[in-house]
Amino acid sequence: MILYIGNILSSKGMNPSPVELIRNEIYKSSKIKMIVASDKKNRILRFLHMNYVYWGNYKRVSLMFIDVYSTQAFYFTFYFALMSKIFSLKYIPIIHGGNIDSRIKKSKYMTEFVFKNADINISPSRYIYNIFKNNNFEVTYIPNCINFSFYNFKERKKIRPRIIWLRSFHEIYNPQMAINVFKIISTCYDNTKLTMIGPDKDGHLNHCQELSKKYNIDHKIDFLGYLDKTKWIKVAKDHDIFINTSTIDNLPVSIIEMMALGLPIVSTDVGGIPFILTHRKNSLLVKNNDEEDMAHQIKFLINNPLFAAKISARAFEDSKNFSTDLVVPEWSKIIKHYS
Repeated sequence: MILYIGNILSSKGMNPSPVELIRNEIYKSSKIKMIVASDKKNRILRFLHMNYVYWGNYKRVSLMFIDVYSTQAFYFTFYFALMSKIFSLKYIPIIHGGNIDSRIKKSKYMTEFVFKNADINISPSRYIYNIFKNNNFEVTYIPNCINFSFYNFKERKKIRPRIIWLRSFHEIYNPQMAINVFKIISTCYDNTKLTMIGPDKDGHLNHCQELSKKYNIDHKIDFLGYLDKTKWIKVAKDHDIFINTSTIDNLPVSIIEMMALGLPIVSTDVGGIPFILTHRKNSLLVKNNDEEDMAHQIKFLINNPLFAAKISARAFEDSKNFSTDLVVPEWSKIIKHYS
């Protein structure tokens, strides 16, 4: 039996973790049962529930996966790694935090304890993989993945100024940049539209709504909140450009999804993003928080539909590297080897 300690919050409007996405496929391939915690949105209740599940099952499990984030949630990781070390339970951290390099420097003792006592560390991006190698931590690369049965590629012969943004409303995803970029675009074209999809995590949704009213472009922007996959994919089909405005990132599933759907992508080049997107080959990239350049790149796509089609087709081919058909067997190998 496997115990998975992480943020199982997809039912609360958050994006599902990679293990949550492929949990059923892992069971089908390995026939090993997995119990998980926690789906509590409140941080304190989540930690208490994680403890309840951990202490109720640690004697019966052969392996534990632990989600690792670079913010305060890292202390949850340290606690469960410490308990697992005391009770000789094998554990494998799965690194999500795009700012993990900063956490390693800030919490040297704790990160060394967690990552050097682990049986192996799993990195979903080459970016994190390189950070771990540079810090002499044992690490294996298993990328985030998507199930291609949910996504249908759409070729766009014309690029309209219909833009979609899909992330949580949080400081690290810089949603206000999308508003500022759209303000520039809306002065250049008629029938502009921006759709922003995702749950509010720290009040940035309200900030973006107020900013759109200040610029008098709120009538051109739809704030749809959290939508399940089926609904937002339907919405995305009626858009022609995807923008990603992150200031910190790892290997975002949302970008892989847009690659699979055929939406031309304009993104900041932070964190692990340049490891999956290449400027002018499968996307257009700009520097962190460079609103003027992002607006310029969007205008370039609108004015050059053949180029947009070319990079979209390349992005679609590249997205196939992140199929569950390729990734689930890698997880199965890890489980069979360490459990």
